[in-house]
Amino acid sequence: MDIPMISDVFYRKFARTAKILGVSMVFLSSASVLAAEQERYTYTLSMSDPVSYQVSEIPEKGREDVTLAWGGRIWAFTNEGNREAFRLDPEVYAPLFQGCDALSLAQGYRAEGLAKIYLVYDQRLLLFQSRENRALFLTAPDILLAKAQNRASDVKCGPYQ
Repeated sequence: MDIPMISDVFYRKFARTAKILGVSMVFLSSASVLAAEQERYTYTLSMSDPVSYQVSEIPEKGREDVTLAWGGRIWAFTNEGNREAFRLDPEVYAPLFQGCDALSLAQGYRAEGLAKIYLVYDQRLLLFQSRENRALFLTAPDILLAKAQNRASDVKCGPYQ
Protein backbone atom coordinates (compact mmCIF):
# COMPACT_ATOMS: atom_id res chain seq x y z
CA MET A 1 0.00 0.00 0.00
CA ASP A 2 1.41 3.31 -1.06
CA ILE A 3 1.30 6.17 1.36
CA PRO A 4 0.60 9.40 -0.51
CA MET A 5 3.20 12.06 -0.17
CA ILE A 6 2.20 15.15 1.77
CA SER A 7 2.90 17.27 -1.30
CA ASP A 8 0.50 15.14 -3.40
CA VAL A 9 -2.30 15.50 -0.83
CA PHE A 10 -1.65 19.24 -0.57
CA TYR A 11 -1.66 19.62 -4.36
CA ARG A 12 -4.99 17.80 -4.74
CA LYS A 13 -6.63 19.89 -2.01
CA PHE A 14 -5.16 23.05 -3.50
CA ALA A 15 -6.44 22.13 -6.98
CA ARG A 16 -9.92 21.38 -5.62
CA THR A 17 -10.00 24.68 -3.72
CA ALA A 18 -8.85 26.57 -6.82
CA LYS A 19 -11.69 25.02 -8.85
CA ILE A 20 -14.23 26.00 -6.20
CA LEU A 21 -12.85 29.55 -6.10
CA GLY A 22 -12.92 29.76 -9.89
CA VAL A 23 -16.56 28.68 -10.04
CA SER A 24 -17.39 31.13 -7.25
CA MET A 25 -15.74 34.01 -9.10
CA VAL A 26 -17.70 33.21 -12.26
CA PHE A 27 -20.93 33.12 -10.25
CA LEU A 28 -20.19 36.39 -8.47
CA SER A 29 -19.25 38.22 -11.64
CA SER A 30 -22.40 37.03 -13.42
CA ALA A 31 -24.51 37.99 -10.39
CA SER A 32 -23.07 41.51 -10.37
CA VAL A 33 -23.79 41.88 -14.10
CA LEU A 34 -27.39 40.79 -13.49
CA ALA A 35 -27.71 43.26 -10.60
CA ALA A 36 -26.40 46.07 -12.81
CA GLU A 37 -28.88 45.11 -15.56
CA GLN A 38 -31.74 45.07 -13.05
CA GLU A 39 -30.71 48.40 -11.52
CA ARG A 40 -30.59 50.05 -14.93
CA TYR A 41 -34.34 49.49 -15.33
CA THR A 42 -35.42 50.72 -11.91
CA TYR A 43 -37.57 53.78 -12.42
CA THR A 44 -38.06 56.57 -9.94
CA LEU A 45 -41.52 57.05 -8.39
CA SER A 46 -42.50 53.49 -9.32
CA MET A 47 -42.58 54.72 -12.93
CA SER A 48 -45.09 57.49 -12.22
CA ASP A 49 -44.67 60.66 -14.26
CA PRO A 50 -43.26 63.31 -11.85
CA VAL A 51 -44.89 66.15 -13.82
CA SER A 52 -48.31 64.54 -13.53
CA TYR A 53 -48.28 65.01 -9.75
CA GLN A 54 -48.41 68.76 -10.38
CA VAL A 55 -50.75 68.92 -13.37
CA SER A 56 -53.21 66.04 -12.87
CA GLU A 57 -55.51 65.11 -10.04
CA ILE A 58 -53.72 61.78 -9.67
CA PRO A 59 -50.24 60.74 -10.81
CA GLU A 60 -50.12 59.00 -14.16
CA LYS A 61 -47.97 56.04 -15.10
CA GLY A 62 -45.03 56.92 -17.35
CA ARG A 63 -44.01 55.04 -20.47
CA GLU A 64 -40.79 53.06 -20.92
CA ASP A 65 -40.11 54.78 -24.24
CA VAL A 66 -40.39 58.33 -22.81
CA THR A 67 -37.69 58.52 -20.14
CA LEU A 68 -34.94 60.82 -18.93
CA ALA A 69 -31.89 60.25 -16.75
CA TRP A 70 -31.44 62.99 -14.14
CA GLY A 71 -30.04 63.09 -10.61
CA GLY A 72 -28.68 59.57 -10.86
CA ARG A 73 -32.12 58.14 -11.56
CA ILE A 74 -34.37 57.18 -14.45
CA TRP A 75 -37.65 59.09 -14.75
CA ALA A 76 -40.59 57.95 -16.91
CA PHE A 77 -43.14 60.30 -18.45
CA THR A 78 -46.57 59.98 -20.03
CA ASN A 79 -45.64 62.17 -23.00
CA GLU A 80 -42.84 64.21 -24.61
CA GLY A 81 -44.21 67.50 -23.26
CA ASN A 82 -43.95 66.35 -19.65
CA ARG A 83 -40.44 65.05 -20.28
CA GLU A 84 -39.41 68.41 -21.74
CA ALA A 85 -40.96 70.33 -18.82
CA PHE A 86 -39.02 68.15 -16.40
CA ARG A 87 -35.80 68.49 -18.40
CA LEU A 88 -36.07 72.29 -18.31
CA ASP A 89 -36.68 72.51 -14.55
CA PRO A 90 -36.36 69.16 -12.76
CA GLU A 91 -36.18 70.70 -9.27
CA VAL A 92 -39.79 71.84 -9.65
CA TYR A 93 -41.09 68.33 -10.34
CA ALA A 94 -38.74 65.92 -8.55
CA PRO A 95 -39.81 64.98 -5.03
CA LEU A 96 -38.14 66.88 -2.23
CA PHE A 97 -35.60 64.96 -0.16
CA GLN A 98 -34.92 62.44 -2.96
CA GLY A 99 -38.23 60.78 -2.17
CA CYS A 100 -37.54 60.22 1.53
CA ASP A 101 -40.52 60.45 3.88
CA ALA A 102 -40.82 64.10 4.96
CA LEU A 103 -42.20 63.35 8.42
CA SER A 104 -39.49 60.80 9.19
CA LEU A 105 -36.86 63.36 8.20
CA ALA A 106 -38.44 65.94 10.50
CA GLN A 107 -38.14 63.35 13.28
CA GLY A 108 -34.48 62.76 12.43
CA TYR A 109 -34.37 59.47 10.56
CA ARG A 110 -34.48 58.23 6.98
CA ALA A 111 -37.41 56.29 5.56
CA GLU A 112 -38.30 55.86 1.90
CA GLY A 113 -41.49 57.51 0.79
CA LEU A 114 -43.95 55.74 -1.48
CA ALA A 115 -44.97 57.14 -4.87
CA LYS A 116 -48.66 56.52 -4.13
CA ILE A 117 -48.65 58.35 -0.76
CA TYR A 118 -47.83 61.92 -1.60
CA LEU A 119 -48.64 65.56 -1.05
CA VAL A 120 -48.05 68.56 -3.28
CA TYR A 121 -47.37 71.25 -0.70
CA ASP A 122 -46.29 74.77 -1.61
CA GLN A 123 -45.88 73.52 -5.21
CA ARG A 124 -43.37 70.81 -4.19
CA LEU A 125 -43.87 67.06 -4.22
CA LEU A 126 -43.43 65.29 -0.88
CA LEU A 127 -43.58 61.52 -0.40
CA PHE A 128 -44.55 59.61 2.73
CA GLN A 129 -44.06 56.11 4.07
CA SER A 130 -47.66 55.81 5.26
CA ARG A 131 -50.98 57.64 5.20
CA GLU A 132 -50.57 58.24 8.92
CA ASN A 133 -47.26 60.04 8.33
CA ARG A 134 -48.92 62.19 5.69
CA ALA A 135 -51.77 63.09 8.05
CA LEU A 136 -49.35 63.88 10.89
CA PHE A 137 -47.28 66.06 8.57
CA LEU A 138 -50.38 68.09 7.72
CA THR A 139 -50.86 69.01 11.40
CA ALA A 140 -47.88 71.43 11.20
CA PRO A 141 -46.53 71.37 7.65
CA ASP A 142 -44.39 74.51 7.75
CA ILE A 143 -42.62 73.56 10.98
CA LEU A 144 -42.10 69.94 9.94
CA LEU A 145 -40.90 70.93 6.47
CA ALA A 146 -38.28 73.25 7.99
CA LYS A 147 -37.11 70.47 10.33
CA ALA A 148 -36.95 67.99 7.45
CA GLN A 149 -34.90 70.42 5.35
CA ASN A 150 -32.42 70.90 8.22
CA ARG A 151 -31.95 67.15 8.69
CA ALA A 152 -32.08 65.92 5.08
CA SER A 153 -28.37 66.00 4.31
CA ASP A 154 -27.50 64.32 7.64
CA VAL A 155 -29.34 61.16 6.59
CA LYS A 156 -28.46 61.30 2.88
CA CYS A 157 -31.80 62.61 1.63
CA GLY A 158 -30.21 65.83 0.41
CA PRO A 159 -30.15 67.23 -3.11
CA TYR A 160 -30.10 64.97 -6.15
CA GLN A 161 -26.63 64.24 -7.51
